[in-house]
Amino acid sequence: MASPSPPPPELSEALQASIKEYIAATLESSKKRPAEADSTEPPPLDQPETAKTARSYGRIYGRQDDPFTSIDTVVNFGIKYEIADEGEESNDERPTLSIRDERLLHSWKLLCSIVPGFRRKMLALSDQRAARRTACQEINDGLTTVRSDDTGSLKFAISAYLLADPNEPRVLIKSKLKTDRGFHNPVTASLLCPLKYPSMQNTYDDIKAGKLPVTATMLPRFLFPADHVYDPTDISKNLLRGHLMLRVAKHIFQGPSAALEEPGSHRGKQGNAAICGITSMSPYTIAYVATQVRFALSSTSSWTPRDGTFSYAEFYWHIVNLLNDDDEPEVAEIIGLFNYHVFGTENPLSTPSVAAVEAEDEYELIKRQRAAKRARSSQ
Repeated sequence: MASPSPPPPELSEALQASIKEYIAATLESSKKRPAEADSTEPPPLDQPETAKTARSYGRIYGRQDDPFTSIDTVVNFGIKYEIADEGEESNDERPTLSIRDERLLHSWKLLCSIVPGFRRKMLALSDQRAARRTACQEINDGLTTVRSDDTGSLKFAISAYLLADPNEPRVLIKSKLKTDRGFHNPVTASLLCPLKYPSMQNTYDDIKAGKLPVTATMLPRFLFPADHVYDPTDISKNLLRGHLMLRVAKHIFQGPSAALEEPGSHRGKQGNAAICGITSMSPYTIAYVATQVRFALSSTSSWTPRDGTFSYAEFYWHIVNLLNDDDEPEVAEIIGLFNYHVFGTENPLSTPSVAAVEAEDEYELIKRQRAAKRARSSQ
């Protein structure tokens, strides 16, 4: 188990003691028996509780929320929100939060649900920002590590997922270098190209020359099935149903060996979904998959919030916002489709056709025909 990072030398002995006390309390709380578990403790995971360090909780959090905002930023907001909430108990309504604050509040609540006693411990350090920063860095290290693990794994595996038909010869792209990806390779260029642009070499050349913009407000082709045709009157048709999205979701949450297998298949050691306690895909996990796919296809060598005119952070939140509508039937279908492929749950798109419904009525027809035969034989 990795040792916690030492506190900065400029901290007072009291602050250093607080930091050590927090980390020790985090590790100790993970050893509690279920009956003594803190109310914020997540459902029991299969891995031993004693193995969960602060960084391990960061890894669990990393695939389920905003990969671009630091834990320290989330915690600073959370403390201000909680303190303000306690000071406004007499008010029936809180001030409306900005979009950014709504996102930070979601992150804060998720962290508090994952890390045992996190809210209480951070509030106890509310006036000791340096101590909080050191503690949060441990969790943040887990977040960045798991993101790096996924990008590194997909860097090598993505070539096997590119073509809709996995039996076709694998696309030749270099594994160690990404210079032949992005808009320098016709296959990756086609998948990255905004759907409303014609997928052809002249388009890719204009994009590389800066004549055509590629921004996070445009829908890349990899979000759609390979045979999808752009329809300006129904832009969302088949959105987020691309084969690459579904394969990478299985790669990340069940393991590389499951990516090209049947829906829900899993073999070998426990998958990341089970380790993280994830039993259903969400707007945030799907947006995380989309962000990882985009980065794996690009020629960018290191993780960055921007790739030229394209903002990964904006792209991530566009996907989340599209799926954060519980009243939209299409959202339930998309999440259900991912659950089907990742976990093998019932496919919501496999609804009975009209012909199948009519065929079910033939059982009643058989009964009527048998009754008619009996009536004729008795005459």
